Amino acid sequence: MQKTTFKKIQYPLFFLILTLVSLYLFLIFIPIPNSLGTDLELSWQYAISRAAVDKLIFGKDIIFTYGPLGYLVHGAALEQNFITVTKFRFIVYFILFVAVSLKIAKLKTKLQKLAIFSSWLLLVSINISVTYQNISTDYQILFIFLIILSIVDNLPIKLTRCCAVSLGAFAGFCLLTKFTLGIATAGSLCLLFLGNFFDSIKKNSNYLINLFALLDSLLAAISVSFILLSPDFYISNLYKILVCLVVSGTSGLLAWFNQLKLDRKVVLKAGEKITSSRNLISKSRIRTASWYVFYIIYCSCLVVTIFSSYPSLIDYLKHSLDVASSYSSAMSLVGSKRELILAVSEIALISILLVLVAKQGSLGFTLALFLCLFLAFKHGFVRHSVNHVVIFSWCTLIVVSLCLPKVRGVRIEKFSYLLYFYVLVIAFIFWIPLGTSSPRSVTPDMAIKNLTYLFNPSSLHSSIQANSNNNLAVEKLPTSMTSIVENKKVDIVPWEISLVAANNLNWKPRPIFQSYSAYTTTLDNLNFKSLSAEPRDYIFYDFSAIDGRHPFFDEPRTFAYIFCNYKLNSYLPKSSQQNKFSYPTNLLLLEKLSSSGCSPSVSTSKTSTIRWNNSQHIEASDRSIILAKVKFTYSLFGKIYKSLFRSPPVTMQVTYADGSKRDYRIIPENSDNGVIVSHLPKDDNEALSFFHRQLPAQVQSFKFHATNSLLYSPTIEINFLSFDI
Repeated sequence: MQKTTFKKIQYPLFFLILTLVSLYLFLIFIPIPNSLGTDLELSWQYAISRAAVDKLIFGKDIIFTYGPLGYLVHGAALEQNFITVTKFRFIVYFILFVAVSLKIAKLKTKLQKLAIFSSWLLLVSINISVTYQNISTDYQILFIFLIILSIVDNLPIKLTRCCAVSLGAFAGFCLLTKFTLGIATAGSLCLLFLGNFFDSIKKNSNYLINLFALLDSLLAAISVSFILLSPDFYISNLYKILVCLVVSGTSGLLAWFNQLKLDRKVVLKAGEKITSSRNLISKSRIRTASWYVFYIIYCSCLVVTIFSSYPSLIDYLKHSLDVASSYSSAMSLVGSKRELILAVSEIALISILLVLVAKQGSLGFTLALFLCLFLAFKHGFVRHSVNHVVIFSWCTLIVVSLCLPKVRGVRIEKFSYLLYFYVLVIAFIFWIPLGTSSPRSVTPDMAIKNLTYLFNPSSLHSSIQANSNNNLAVEKLPTSMTSIVENKKVDIVPWEISLVAANNLNWKPRPIFQSYSAYTTTLDNLNFKSLSAEPRDYIFYDFSAIDGRHPFFDEPRTFAYIFCNYKLNSYLPKSSQQNKFSYPTNLLLLEKLSSSGCSPSVSTSKTSTIRWNNSQHIEASDRSIILAKVKFTYSLFGKIYKSLFRSPPVTMQVTYADGSKRDYRIIPENSDNGVIVSHLPKDDNEALSFFHRQLPAQVQSFKFHATNSLLYSPTIEINFLSFDI
């Protein structure tokens, strides 16, 4: 009796303690929007929020890895959207907490519950860096989506199509936040229903429902993306989609009535008495035929509508894909081999688990998980840095956690649990030594502070605003400089968009608003066309680049246009002691020339070829600049390797006329636009002289090197161009 009484007391007490701990953790990790700040990352966060506020067209005016709704998941909280951003991130966080709680409640074993709980806790508790606090918002959305997919995989077949439409609409929304998030959600959903379709074919049951669910999800995703592409066109685009639905729905109903009438005539002529079973088969056939008519008409209407509408969803998808596909070479970063080996071992073991789960009847769900795992691996090890590896390690945890409830058999269960502990240990190996990533404070003060913010958003707003003003003070320009550009169209090169926020500038961005992101000739040409068609009055220029690139290599055609069509303004940076504000003294102010300061470019020779690690000599005068249109060609192996993994950096070793040497990273996908090779300043002072048309840092020769030249053709094509100043 005492043991029974003890158990009756123990379970409610345990549940109460668990509930209190969960609520405490929930308060601790409530997402707080970042303050505005300086540097590359916080600048693009401000830029995508500012673009959304200014209602710029993504895919035309702005091209980036984030879309028109990207500010919700990772943009800066501005005065105009502070409430929207804060509420959205809290709602996502709250829905994830509820979804995880419901998932845990339905799981059978404590280990399964612990796996899901630890995956949630590790996701929300890690700060990737001081300036990158809310990186988990988009991954919280992915976590929610995968949990829902695990539930949909076991739902009654009658609810399949309703879920397909709902989740397809959700994936369409995600496609407009972060392009890769849209690919992960829409791709996972399609693979789920495609796998279920093949499973149902084997069983010879419900295969049409799964096929229609696949079509429903795709059409819903595309339709919602089209509707939400730009806020100025929400209503008109919604009307267009409704018209498509009415036309296709009416066509489907007419086909149904017509086929039903024909079947009745056939029966009457034959003079047969239809049995109930035959009647059922006939109705099913008629219903299927009407759905085929609906899909054909709706797809046709949708294609015509999308291709004939402005803004263009096609441009958004095409340019986003251009950015995403070129990331593997333009932004590749080689890291620790030990980490890469551990990651590959995880993928191999998880793939075995996914195959075992697929054989037990969950082919679609395992395909969806594998896609997410592959995308996380690409994200983590293409640019092999601490931040990205952390995200990959979390993804391995959630994939294994969601597989655990689906395994059957003692041996497979043991393997799956051992695998979970293996990926958990590796996650801590990746996370514990991190210098830039650390768990958030879990003190009661943090919980009380977040609770205060939750019930008093104005105090949070005031706090963030104060931090923003403090952070932006270093980018404050003196009045003598801001008075020159007042109400004039300005742009920022290469990336410090925080200047706009700090000085209330009239920002007219290039489509690829941070120079390092102009990964391809297409993207560089878009920037060139934007500047040449609508020249900015002034450009703030800073001689900076990332990953060891030379600043002139980021957007070569655009930079050549800037150099020829802009000059240094008479205002020169002064010592910070002579100004009231501290500001970046190496910032150059360029103003538009009335006409080009360069002669038209001419070809200096026929196309030549050089081999890797072979030097190419050049001769340039003090009044002419030589550009090289460098064409790198991938081998077949290189194309496959790049698609599955990454392309190692390509280095250009420059030998200057004074005998000194420098190594600069060059981007293979945009170098064909013509990079400056005759004069490459080494520092800010030489860059200042370059814009004074004094042409310092003359280059004598250069050669190219890659850590794995087998990925490329053995020869490199070069076409030299020159223009006089």
